[in-house]
Amino acid sequence: MRAIILRLLETLKLPSENSSQQDSTKKQGKHSWLSSYVLLAGLAVAVANVAAFAAFKTDPLDSPNHCWAYWTAKDWQAAQQSQQKPNTVFFGSSLMVAVVNDGDSSFLQKPLDAVKNHRSKYFETYAGKLLGKPISTHSFAIGGQMASDACALFRALPAKADGRPVLVWGVAPRDLVDSSFSDPASTETVRYLDKVTYPQDVLPESKRVWKQLERQIERSIYLYGKRADFQIVERNLAENIIERLTGTTFNTIKAPQPLLKIAMAEQPEENSPGQWIVSPYSQKAAQHALWNDNSEEYSMRYRPFKPKVFNNQSQYMDKLLQQAQKMGFSVVLVNMPLMKQNTDLLPAGIYDKYLSRVEELAHKNNAYFVDFNKPGIFCREDFCDPVHLHGLGAQKFLRKVAEHIDKLCKTHALAGKDQPL
Repeated sequence: MRAIILRLLETLKLPSENSSQQDSTKKQGKHSWLSSYVLLAGLAVAVANVAAFAAFKTDPLDSPNHCWAYWTAKDWQAAQQSQQKPNTVFFGSSLMVAVVNDGDSSFLQKPLDAVKNHRSKYFETYAGKLLGKPISTHSFAIGGQMASDACALFRALPAKADGRPVLVWGVAPRDLVDSSFSDPASTETVRYLDKVTYPQDVLPESKRVWKQLERQIERSIYLYGKRADFQIVERNLAENIIERLTGTTFNTIKAPQPLLKIAMAEQPEENSPGQWIVSPYSQKAAQHALWNDNSEEYSMRYRPFKPKVFNNQSQYMDKLLQQAQKMGFSVVLVNMPLMKQNTDLLPAGIYDKYLSRVEELAHKNNAYFVDFNKPGIFCREDFCDPVHLHGLGAQKFLRKVAEHIDKLCKTHALAGKDQPL
């Protein structure tokens, strides 16, 4: 029995005074050991931080994920290096994307890659003849673009251009009243532009407390602030290795549309050339095409009306127009044509509230407002769904914009704005 008890005590290792002292000594040694490694790790991070700051030079427009804003920013960068810089730029949501791409596809009678096409050759041709001078364009229109996104794009890109292009901004109710929209800082466009303007924020007034804290950490630790650039290096390296091993070029890979929609809902936005192809409009084909009724989607976006979203987006519209006026840009604010089928989905009185606010902000900031959503200007035959114009409807829209600018030029309304038209 005594042997069993001794064996149990040995197993339990009950501490004695001497053993406690030994344990204390061991803990002190372990603590000293850990402290040394923590200091060494901190020193290594500091050295790496300084080395990266000195040697790691990146293009702020590059991105680890190629969203719509990435492609238009890269093309804008290339346009700024061309002999004839854009003297007319377009802003807006998918309504303007359709105007630019579908209009050109039908004009050129060939398919166009919407990911890569950021100019309107139809507008350049028509407006050039009308105004009697060369016209060059660039499109910052992006599907789902809110007023806050347009403000961010203007702050990060055109506002820093040497010239003062005329801004043609196509707006619609959804741009101010989307009830499914929450945080301006969370959109793919703004997140990308935050990287472009690093270490500054493109929409600093939209940052919540935790995002402000993270930004301070990014500014303090260069390696952390540049983590997206390291992801770019990782992406390029991985793609090069896979391309060498398989002989496949990533830009030729096309994901099926259903799979792409699922991926974009769960992952950062990624668009590859060849993924979104626009075809020329054909009246014959349109007669046999199914009418795309997107009423369910817009009913969800229009209802319930959220005054907070409306007021917040109105403020961003005001901010863009204020800055444009201050810097000498001319802005043509266009109320986009919509079918009554779409505007009837808005809660009672909201369309009038939207239109009144846009007109008010245009007048306040000396922007030129034109309403293309009046009866008799566009008809059902100009649309491919209740909100988007097809190729020929897009050309009709662009002709009217050009004629409006020509009228402003002839009446000297654009004089003294330091711009080329």
